[in-house]
Amino acid sequence: MTILTSIYQYGIYLGIAGFTLGGSLLGYCIYGVVRTMRQARLFGVPLVDRQEIEFVETGRVVLCMEGPLLSRRFAHLEYDLTGPDGMAAKSRSALLRARSSSFTKARLELRVYDIACPGRYVFQIRGLEGAKPSDGEHEMVFTRPHFLRSMVYLLGIVLGACLTIGSIVLFFLRLASVCS
Repeated sequence: MTILTSIYQYGIYLGIAGFTLGGSLLGYCIYGVVRTMRQARLFGVPLVDRQEIEFVETGRVVLCMEGPLLSRRFAHLEYDLTGPDGMAAKSRSALLRARSSSFTKARLELRVYDIACPGRYVFQIRGLEGAKPSDGEHEMVFTRPHFLRSMVYLLGIVLGACLTIGSIVLFFLRLASVCS
């Protein structure tokens, strides 16, 4: 009980310190998740049946669809990535399909490819059924995996928001009791 009494007694000071710490953590984590999303992007390609793309390094890449909010253009499409040796690149469906969106666009992870060797790959999309006028607004984006780092920043955002809100509540509760 003495801990709660001490917290309440120094509530104004703890509220100011908590607000500063929580706001700083919130700003750092929001900046970090935006920076992570920008750094993870390798390149984007237009929505066409077949095209050649080049990977300059090996490792995992994530195929994402990006387009206007609530777009159905990507429904029932299948994707193939063939390496410079003519063999299909190893791939799997994204287990946890990370989504991100802004006010006008949304991005959804689809597949994870293992790029065994750098070079020119053939990327094919099956099921497009010809070009549509809105295809200029849609894009296939290749990124580096960033899901875990984004989740850590998301947890930091939640913690920072809780700390900020809690400190505001503590500050005004203590301030109200001082003034009365």
